[in-house]
Amino acid sequence: MARVFEDEFTEVQSGMVSLALEALETADMTVDKIYIYAFGTEHEGFFNLFFVKDGKLLHNHQVGVSEEIIDQVLDLGIDDTFQLLAICKRYGRQAPCQYKLVYDCNTKHFDGDYSYDDLSDSEYGSSGAFDDWEKEIAALLSDKKQ
Repeated sequence: MARVFEDEFTEVQSGMVSLALEALETADMTVDKIYIYAFGTEHEGFFNLFFVKDGKLLHNHQVGVSEEIIDQVLDLGIDDTFQLLAICKRYGRQAPCQYKLVYDCNTKHFDGDYSYDDLSDSEYGSSGAFDDWEKEIAALLSDKKQ
């Protein structure tokens, strides 16, 4: 059976989740959710992630994964982001610039939110968008506690 766009696109995103899970495994750490942010254009790539465990937001350095492994995950994540661009191009599809991916480790549910806003030339940039998303999730977690 021939592979189709959706299969290839989903496979790469699943690979991003697998990267995070494998990194956590090196520290014998489990989390409830993994939040992955990726940004990619022809000239720029950005990838970062954070986690939630027991209602608390955790940054990369708070999950016990070595800095070397985290650096590898971020580099491979950028490679995957460019791979998504290549898949879209190969199938004649417009590629999203921003990917907000959420994986629930307990239910194995995956959700993706995509945006076509190119932040390359803005002062805000992809790292600003990542920071804002992280703050948004932190605020949601805080609201749940109250």
